[in-house]
Amino acid sequence: MRTMLAGVLMGFAALGCAAGAAAPPATSAAAAEVAPPGARQEGAQQEGARQEGARQEGAQQEGAPAAEEAPGSRAEASRGVWIGAAGASDFVLPGTRETQLGVWVDVPAARRGARAPAAVALLVDASGSMQGPKMDHARAAAQAFVDGLPDGDLVSLVSFADAAEERVAPAVLGPETRPAVARAIAALGPEGSTNLFEGLRLAERHAAAAPSTHAVRRVVLISDGQANIGPSSPELLGALAQRGAAHGVQITSIGVGADYDERTLNALALGSSGRLYHLTEARQMSSVLERELALLQTTAATGAFVEIVPAPGVEVIAVPNERADRSGDAVRVLLGTMFGGQHREMLVRVRVAAPAAGSHPLASVRLHFRDPENGNVPRVQEVVARYGVTSDPAQVAAHENERTQTLAAVIETGMTQLAAAQDVGSGDFGAAEAKLAAAEERLRQQAARAQSAKEKARIAGAASAVATARKTARAAAAAPPAARRMDALQMNGASPLWLGR
Repeated sequence: MRTMLAGVLMGFAALGCAAGAAAPPATSAAAAEVAPPGARQEGAQQEGARQEGARQEGAQQEGAPAAEEAPGSRAEASRGVWIGAAGASDFVLPGTRETQLGVWVDVPAARRGARAPAAVALLVDASGSMQGPKMDHARAAAQAFVDGLPDGDLVSLVSFADAAEERVAPAVLGPETRPAVARAIAALGPEGSTNLFEGLRLAERHAAAAPSTHAVRRVVLISDGQANIGPSSPELLGALAQRGAAHGVQITSIGVGADYDERTLNALALGSSGRLYHLTEARQMSSVLERELALLQTTAATGAFVEIVPAPGVEVIAVPNERADRSGDAVRVLLGTMFGGQHREMLVRVRVAAPAAGSHPLASVRLHFRDPENGNVPRVQEVVARYGVTSDPAQVAAHENERTQTLAAVIETGMTQLAAAQDVGSGDFGAAEAKLAAAEERLRQQAARAQSAKEKARIAGAASAVATARKTARAAAAAPPAARRMDALQMNGASPLWLGR
């Protein structure tokens, strides 16, 4: 079976900015052009040409709003602006209605400089179900992970069974401390039940208490089972992950085998802007932790979040599948630590009260982060998405923003795939088939409308992935319960929602 790690490595192609076919007065599509040149699709030059003469907004900020510049300018691209945003179309109809705003962050792949020190809390399930090869592989993977961390990083080790146990208090890695950490890892042994809540709370406390010099803060959770002692619902555990995220702590959830609760691990990853891996075999733990180590070594930003400030007449309704906090009319989405080459995207539901005519701002979208390459200096980048007003629905359709439309289709497909996986797990194969068939049809229709070869290829790839999920769901209907469970976990782990995290 395909693991989550394989799904990440074989994921969809990196996104490009959108381009339209005719020149509207709005510049929402042009606002997307602040993405790095390598993320732009082939139509970017045509987009710039057709937008000539239109007022374009977008500027990189360094701690405060800067003067407006054309977002597609070479000067801005050379400064490395990572944030982009665009509405579902360059036009909306007059009156009050809901629409969508696509937001993406494209971190440059080549980031060289000082590595940000990390504070890592290893959190290992030591309940009775981890006996045998699972615990053997967990110990070996944890030791290899610690061996790969440089001196100066902070490491702690927490296990959980009937209760949480601190095996290693936060310690600065060095020649004097490494042997003690190794002994604690070697002493891990399985017994008892699964008190995930207490284990997670202790591990988060360790990571959150790290000094400001260690801004990369991550809990790495290895578990093969379901929480059965203490607070154990996905909602309560997800809320705990969100509280940790407020202190910069992200969770990498590694689910091993067929018995772990994917709803809980989903909630931990989404609530902390972290990552999820589904492993069919315990021996795959080492490769996953090698990937985590590689990501830590390419950290490009810490404490990152996207701030969406709606323009007058615009209301932010929700940011599905993201941890979003409100401050007045503005919404913040926590991203945490970001690594070189990472592509993060989100879909924002907004309500627009559009006047009768003219070009208007939709929202200011700002990326805040600390730059480890430059002494952790706080930085802010901004783009302003815009829209024009027309009474012609055909003009709205003709000027759809392809990147936002693709983003919406893929994110909604990811949500559908998670729901279908739950249907398979509960034995409702008809519901799973209906959801996946509808998602595949929508993707194929979107691919047929796409003008950009890059967007068309990405949507087609997503449609093929859904077709594969449909085959998995159909096969699960005739499979024995154990195999059916693994099929459901495979579908959950392969959801596009996990790509880019």
